[in-house]
Amino acid sequence: MNFVAPIRESRTDQTSPEEVDRVLLDLLDEREADEDFWSLKDRDRRDSAHCLFQYPAMMVPLVQRRLLASVLEAKSSIQNLYDPFVGSGTSLVSGMHYGLDVYGNDINPLAVLISRTRTSRVADFPIRAILLQVAHEAALDRGQQVDCEMENLSKWFKPEVSIELSRLRRAIRRQSDLWVRRFLWVTLAETVRLTSNDRTSTYKLHARPMEEVAKRRLSPIAIFREVGQISAESFGDFRRELQQRDRIKSGRYRGKSDVRIGDTRELEGAWAEGTFDLIMTSPPYGDNMTTVTYGQHSYLPLHWIDFADIDEHADPETLRTTQEIDRRSLGGSSHETTWTEEQLLAASPELKACAESLPAKPADGHKRLIRFYGDFAASLVRIAALAKPNGYMVWTVGNRNIGGSQVPTDRILTELLEDQGCTVLTTLTRKIHHKRMPDRNASSATMREERILLVRKRER
Repeated sequence: MNFVAPIRESRTDQTSPEEVDRVLLDLLDEREADEDFWSLKDRDRRDSAHCLFQYPAMMVPLVQRRLLASVLEAKSSIQNLYDPFVGSGTSLVSGMHYGLDVYGNDINPLAVLISRTRTSRVADFPIRAILLQVAHEAALDRGQQVDCEMENLSKWFKPEVSIELSRLRRAIRRQSDLWVRRFLWVTLAETVRLTSNDRTSTYKLHARPMEEVAKRRLSPIAIFREVGQISAESFGDFRRELQQRDRIKSGRYRGKSDVRIGDTRELEGAWAEGTFDLIMTSPPYGDNMTTVTYGQHSYLPLHWIDFADIDEHADPETLRTTQEIDRRSLGGSSHETTWTEEQLLAASPELKACAESLPAKPADGHKRLIRFYGDFAASLVRIAALAKPNGYMVWTVGNRNIGGSQVPTDRILTELLEDQGCTVLTTLTRKIHHKRMPDRNASSATMREERILLVRKRER
């Protein structure tokens, strides 16, 4: 069920930011009267092409639209939306429902590929028919060569699986249109996820037992055809809904869409300061290695995809090891944070109290905590600078555990944002009924609630 709030007359021209805050908070209070309004016991997995690839810890499209509708009802002058941790693109897709210009970036090449596919301005192609033709061409291919250079290939893929994936890869590469290839690459990524020897019960790479692998009989071409048709139908429904809302003209999305590959800490000059009316995102809950291993989850699919079709700046060295993407992410070991521990703890008394109360085990718990928040704080400096004065932010965060001690991400983020000239207006709580979480990750408790922080950047 879709939710579209009526957009009332803008109050932003003749009213103060504080008055807009009040209107927005009243709207949120009205909607919180329904205890499941943000939690959604039921959801549509095909909503807004959400099913293209099972990316880790995806946000729920309808929840993001409900949040966005509330903000737009209070402040209808908002024209654009930015997500600095874009993931699979759910925030941006939500913005497209309202005709906003949408922008985002991510360090993970697979995230950029998925987001660019979902948010493309031009996607007026008979993609289901093209997908079936590609599957047909792959089935006619009798080549036995494997088109994947990957260490330990035989560990992760049975020989017959590698051969069929290669046939699909060759058929995809023959397509002339870039967006079509991107859609097909995402479909291939989901096919790789389902046909590799990796367990699908956890985001960390972990090979199935040999006896289980031996019993599996899978045809990547058949699975590609099956999941691709579902994805094509979902994407078609999404585009038709945009058409019905007059968000598309002559096959082209009316707004702007720009998704880039890159680390938020290092995107100096990518967008001018004070560019964005609204920032809507869900950042990592902690370092990827011990919370949600986005990079490991992407490692196998990315080996079968042409990096040149993702982004000209996509770095194949991100596949140097299974942990390279996660190592480059927030809290990873490949960056020297610009924030010292002393600066961090001064900016966030909550972080200081958390650091002091950590148990002795794991032995590196304190180091990982400080390294992650040092990187996170560095990204917040950039994010806050990109927001317009009096612009809003919507942060969806979870509180992870280290050694059984909960890290209060929402309260730490509140203090770090205050340090960057922002005011947290309210914090909503939503129960997680559906999101897959890292249950088998010993150092990260299963998170069953999320906090949604509504924030405004103050005028300096």
